[in-house]
Amino acid sequence: MGNKGAKLHPKTIEELQKHLGSDLTDEDIKTWYKDFQESLTPGKAQLTRKDFIEVYDKIFSGDAREFAEHVFRTFDTDGNGMVNFQEFVVGLFVSSSQEMDKKLDWAFRVYDINGDGFITKDEMSKIITSICKMTTTTVKSVEELTHEIFSDMDINKDERISREEFLHGASKNDFVIKLLQPDPDS
Repeated sequence: MGNKGAKLHPKTIEELQKHLGSDLTDEDIKTWYKDFQESLTPGKAQLTRKDFIEVYDKIFSGDAREFAEHVFRTFDTDGNGMVNFQEFVVGLFVSSSQEMDKKLDWAFRVYDINGDGFITKDEMSKIITSICKMTTTTVKSVEELTHEIFSDMDINKDERISREEFLHGASKNDFVIKLLQPDPDS
């Protein structure tokens, strides 16, 4: 699988470092490029949704396909149904960031399935369910957990969580923090 002969242009490395910060080394980018190339369907220059989901699913011991669909949506920033190398690196960088604000902003986009700027109980329930499927995380009930999270985060009690409510509440909710750092080995 992949396009092993494709070369990474030095200008691409420079642009990514400028965009994402100097903490990203040339070696980091080259390693991610190699992984990206190995994941491609032969003859393709971008990851298809199917390829992305297969790669993501291989990382986790459980069934990560459903969660990978949501992650794909956040990586595919131009909405063309494919993930190019720049989108791949930006997505990896942000989703694995140690900076909680960046990670929470990314997580909000994962939870906000329809992209309307709010998380509904249905969206929260779908994400929690997909995370439980891909890890060994068990919860008493998805509905109860969704209700608890909404009780904590939905400050204005309008049955939806805004970006501001999520950013404020998520950092105080242990389960949401755990959901931001799913462990492939659990």
